[in-house]
Amino acid sequence: MLLSSRRIAVALCAVAIFITLTIYKVVQKDSISNSLSFLHSSLSLNHSSLPTEKGSPRFAYAQYATDINYLCNTIINFNRLKRSGTKHDMVLIFPKEWDHESTNTREAQAIKNLRASDLNIVFRPFDILSTDKGDSTWHDSLTKFHAFALIEYTRILAFDSDSLVLNNMDFLFLAPDSPVAMPRAYWLTDREHAKQILGSHIMLIEPNTHRYKRIINEAMRSGEFDMEVLNELFKDSAMILPHRRLALLTGEFRAKDHSKYLAPDEEEEWNAMVEASRAYLVHFSDWPLPKPWESHTEAQWEAALPECPDDDIKKPDQSRCADSI
Repeated sequence: MLLSSRRIAVALCAVAIFITLTIYKVVQKDSISNSLSFLHSSLSLNHSSLPTEKGSPRFAYAQYATDINYLCNTIINFNRLKRSGTKHDMVLIFPKEWDHESTNTREAQAIKNLRASDLNIVFRPFDILSTDKGDSTWHDSLTKFHAFALIEYTRILAFDSDSLVLNNMDFLFLAPDSPVAMPRAYWLTDREHAKQILGSHIMLIEPNTHRYKRIINEAMRSGEFDMEVLNELFKDSAMILPHRRLALLTGEFRAKDHSKYLAPDEEEEWNAMVEASRAYLVHFSDWPLPKPWESHTEAQWEAALPECPDDDIKKPDQSRCADSI
């Protein structure tokens, strides 16, 4: 009798456990279902409240030309970019008069020839933007501001056509987001003063119509050069690009003190061959020596050549008088 009672108790206990587990599974299933339903509902709500996703980013290089000599150099640079392996668009900003059928100039003929070529250049004619201040060399430099109007692109790497591309610069397009990114004008930097000046011969920009109009308005109002205009508007907000390798000037090769260019590694030994081989871009800026495509006298050339100290010796990674080569 006692054994029978125990069997009944065990059976009842087993039934109770089975019922408990069954109820637990049902409750758990309902809970998970409700949770998933709530999560799906939340995600749907959040998704609908988010802005529409943009398409794939579009990047491009941009140069401007206002005469036949600068146009020639833009084509040289576009070819060098293509040979470096870039797959991004290459935009040419130029005076819209060159695109008129009735225009019979060397520039207009060059544009026709380029359109018929297989260089895959994107042609963007604009009005020339000029200032009457200073030397005529820089009168039309404001024309570069039209790069801010190329709103079909996510990012533009715009650089002056009086430069020479030395290496691929595609990596810059992946830099952190910033409306405008520029290097410091290191040759004008004075570490004893807080004021820093931005260089405008290379700019990583996010095209924007409002920003474009703001820049043009400031340029027309002030009558200043491009660098002064951009410093006025973005000196406190622009992202800083490293000047070394990106903002190398030809004038640096005849400087006696390279500490500003080498900063923050001022104690590093200057090596002209290494700097030239590692640079992405070199800017022809060696006043009063003219641009390479302009004629110069023998006296101007001799005066511009870097000095070669008597104690300068050949090294494994550097020839003697390397700055002069």
